[in-house]
Amino acid sequence: MHTKETVQTVRSRREEYAEATYEALLDSASACFFEAGFAATSLDHVAHRARVTKGAIYHHFASKRELFAAVLERQQEHSVGSVTQAGENASDAWAGIVAAIDAFLETISNPVYQRLCWVEGPSALGFEDWWACGERYEIEVIRRLLDRAAAARALLVHDLDMLANMLFGAVTAGVLGMARSKEPFVERDRFRTVMLTLLAGLVCPEPALQRSEPPSRRSEPPSRRSESASQGPGQPS
Repeated sequence: MHTKETVQTVRSRREEYAEATYEALLDSASACFFEAGFAATSLDHVAHRARVTKGAIYHHFASKRELFAAVLERQQEHSVGSVTQAGENASDAWAGIVAAIDAFLETISNPVYQRLCWVEGPSALGFEDWWACGERYEIEVIRRLLDRAAAARALLVHDLDMLANMLFGAVTAGVLGMARSKEPFVERDRFRTVMLTLLAGLVCPEPALQRSEPPSRRSEPPSRRSESASQGPGQPS
């Protein structure tokens, strides 16, 4: 006769095994999709690499496309986590924007993330579903950064919903160009320069920012760095 504790233990072990299998499948699929691409990867390859049966895949996923979607979601979750943490740990709103952009560019420099999310993603899911996946994750992060800046009265634009959508589109276009470039690190530097210059134009001039301490040269808006460099100390702006 099975006691309640025995049943719970068996169920717990089954759940642990199912969860471990699920993660192993995502690890295997990530590697296969990265190495061979979505179209050339078969579920047999994924199962063999994960050391499970093909039936185990169908226990968790209805199709290869659904498996890829889960892989993409996990990549996005990791990216959003690092970008959000970088932005929230910064000392002020502008520094948070710069830190978030730098964390995102660090993520996009990862070859696995870059290929799965930005090269394979549109063809595997179709553009509309791929775009929707990006909206679910990235617009939330952008909006959080904008909300912080708005709370500090640091933004010239008040329609944050539209601004978040427009910035998402700009980021997406820039990263797609980066992912397709033969010189991605050059494109990354160009992206950073242009994006920070663009965002600096949306930031209120001093003293509206009311920073608690002077910004570092790294986190200061590009327009202000260029002005201070060209004017020199003591010259009127």
